[in-house]
Amino acid sequence: MASAPAWAEDAKKRAEGLLTELPALTGQEEEWRFTPPTDVGLEGASAEGGTGDGNPPSAPEGRRAWLRFVDGAMDASQLAESADGVIIGELGAALVEHEDLVRDRLYSLVGFEDKPGALNAARWETGLFVYVPDGVTVELPIEALSWATGKTGQLFDRTLVVAGRGSHVTVIDRYGSPDISGRVISSSVVEVFAGEDADVEHVSVIDWGSGARHHAVLRAQVGRDARARSVVVTLGGDVVRVEPTMVVAGPGADARALGLYFADGNQHFEHRVISRHEAPQAYSNLLYKGAIKDTAHTIFFGNLIVPPGAPGTDAYQTNRNLVLNDGARAETIPFLEIETAEVKCSHAGAVSRVDDEHLFYLESRGVPRDQAKQLIVEGFCQEVLDEVGLDELRDELSAAIAKKVRR
Repeated sequence: MASAPAWAEDAKKRAEGLLTELPALTGQEEEWRFTPPTDVGLEGASAEGGTGDGNPPSAPEGRRAWLRFVDGAMDASQLAESADGVIIGELGAALVEHEDLVRDRLYSLVGFEDKPGALNAARWETGLFVYVPDGVTVELPIEALSWATGKTGQLFDRTLVVAGRGSHVTVIDRYGSPDISGRVISSSVVEVFAGEDADVEHVSVIDWGSGARHHAVLRAQVGRDARARSVVVTLGGDVVRVEPTMVVAGPGADARALGLYFADGNQHFEHRVISRHEAPQAYSNLLYKGAIKDTAHTIFFGNLIVPPGAPGTDAYQTNRNLVLNDGARAETIPFLEIETAEVKCSHAGAVSRVDDEHLFYLESRGVPRDQAKQLIVEGFCQEVLDEVGLDELRDELSAAIAKKVRR
């Protein structure tokens, strides 16, 4: 980004400097005890890439705009001009072309305070920028695809979404690759601003092939009377750690963090999800469900944080895991941090096996065992799928879950 404004170049230099000043992550820290930082490229030697077969997907139908990034560079795009003032483009270009919209927001939700944030801020190469003016409804979703071929060992990208007062928009970030013979490390950061009375849905679909490892940080700021929904779907990658945070910043806000994951083989997925209430009389719901089979391992850490000054908070947290065989492991760690009175908060976490009685019931009525398991898993996941606003995405995810059950 040689043509980036001075403030943006200075920010990257500050972040680069902090990489040497911040203490190294050892894996002994409480928040890193399940997923070693070296496994997601935050410490240790850089990944050297590898080889993989397969072409990146082409543009899907029914999109307001679509961008494709291959190995850290924009490879293709379909950007339709319109008169409604919506701006969609590559984030590096937006630093120059829309500096007034970017400068005060970039790094304001995910900054340089820790090693992951500093690493991404120093190294990010490209990403998606979306701006929706006050009162504008974007009827079709906006989608960006980050694709790895294996030629590049490390990928760093960012997304910045700014939704004005009373606006409506759905943004999809996809991450994928073929199976790669070597190792590729991906770091992604998403910052979402939902203005007063806005309605914003952000969907992350993480479906890397083998050989890929991914660390993702997402933070959404939800304003007064706004509705924001984060949907994280984790299906592919050797090691994936995702950290979504919903910051409930205005009274009357409705913030929902939804997640669906299915780990098989020897995959390792960790989701650390936080809902932080900074305003009174607001609602949040944190709902994550996962299925685990073979020798896969999943970890869920959830936290509802209500600091002083947020009475009238109405917040819920639920994580449920379905273990399909011996050898698969799931861990759930739900937390509450309540520092104010007059709130209604609850949390629940569960790990269970497929019920033998349910299997027997279906098999006794002529349903083959594999198909019976598929029906049980699909039914288990349906609660999250029902919250996804886009019909075609629900159908796609249902098909992907069915495929993982069968293989």
